[in-house]
Amino acid sequence: MGTNSWKGHVNGILYGIQFDRALDDTVVTRVADGVTGGLYPGDRAEMLEALAHALRHPGPLNDQIETHHSEESIRTFLNQLSAALTTPSPC
Repeated sequence: MGTNSWKGHVNGILYGIQFDRALDDTVVTRVADGVTGGLYPGDRAEMLEALAHALRHPGPLNDQIETHHSEESIRTFLNQLSAALTTPSPC
């Protein structure tokens, strides 16, 4: 997955969370549900791949979609989102 591809996925997530005051479990669940529900481009596997690339990226993740969240809180959130997407949802 190229930089532009994973960055597009991350930017979509950042756009969706830019007005959230805190990146808590509720936001993680909302975004994970949005990914599995088709509200974000790609499927769960594609998003997980994009998140893995993003979390390995040494540079800033909010350089195109700026939010009031710190780089550290964004990375923590993306880790939590990745874990939520990895865990099978109950049927």
